[in-house]
Amino acid sequence: MSIREGLRYGSLRAKWRVVDALIAAKERVPFDFDGVSDRFGYALILPGLLLVSFLAVGMVLLAWYSVLTYDTIQIIVYEYTFGNWVKLAETGAFYTVFVRTVLYSAAVTVGCVALAIPYAYLVVRTDRTLFRYLLLFGLFVPFFTGVIIRAYGWLIILGENGLLNWLLGALSLPTASFLGTPVAVLVGLLQYLLPFAVLMLTPAIASIDPDLERAAKNCGASQWQTFRHVVLPLARPGITAATIVSFTICMANYSIPDLLGGGTLSFVANFIYDQVFGTLNYPFAAVLSIALVAVASSFVLVVFKVYGTGTLGAEVDEA
Repeated sequence: MSIREGLRYGSLRAKWRVVDALIAAKERVPFDFDGVSDRFGYALILPGLLLVSFLAVGMVLLAWYSVLTYDTIQIIVYEYTFGNWVKLAETGAFYTVFVRTVLYSAAVTVGCVALAIPYAYLVVRTDRTLFRYLLLFGLFVPFFTGVIIRAYGWLIILGENGLLNWLLGALSLPTASFLGTPVAVLVGLLQYLLPFAVLMLTPAIASIDPDLERAAKNCGASQWQTFRHVVLPLARPGITAATIVSFTICMANYSIPDLLGGGTLSFVANFIYDQVFGTLNYPFAAVLSIALVAVASSFVLVVFKVYGTGTLGAEVDEA
């Protein structure tokens, strides 16, 4: 027996000993778990229900603030008005920002899902342990740094004196100013959201039986045909989840459009920040927040209606 096999055998023995000890401890406890198993399951979802309740309370407060009157001196006057909603409908600048946010979020979502599918497939199917570890390392390391740190990293790369222009100059190619352009914002958002999409897709691809792919190849299908007609349809729940997560997070992003957009490619979140901390117009900030939640929620509901909940939901098998 090799050293690796010995370590693996010892690890399995230790795990089984822990399981046996837990079973023995359960049998010694003078308590009937069978009668309360269902109640215990419901009790586990209480933290989630409390979190959703707090979110619901926050949305009610936003709805209340949205119909209050704004005053430059008193800030908030407790007189009800729909003027804030009328302002949102009549101001073309806010319409432009909303359209930009939706279009950029849609483009980033398509890019994230397109790149996450082969990435997740390689993580699940590769036989090379070192290669899998490298893929997982590249996937989880970005979570150890905040979004602002990543945005500053792209500032260093895409700035006028940044790494990219230095490389172009070394190759005797014309340099360019990337900051403040759609390319910079899209690249920053894509790099930020790609790990989320991969995490949503990996369980869906891991649940696909490899024998199905082997059967397709035995029937004469090429690697691409197998991937297209077998893997992609079966991975649709993960694709649905990755689409929803990428789009909703991108819609609410603030720091990347602010830092890489140069103040000219603001998202709705940037406008909300300006209303809260710039002019202290809390009622109009509440209107913008509700509109942002409504747009993102409408997209999620449409996806749920057309494709189902994906890996974000659980399907109960009927007996």
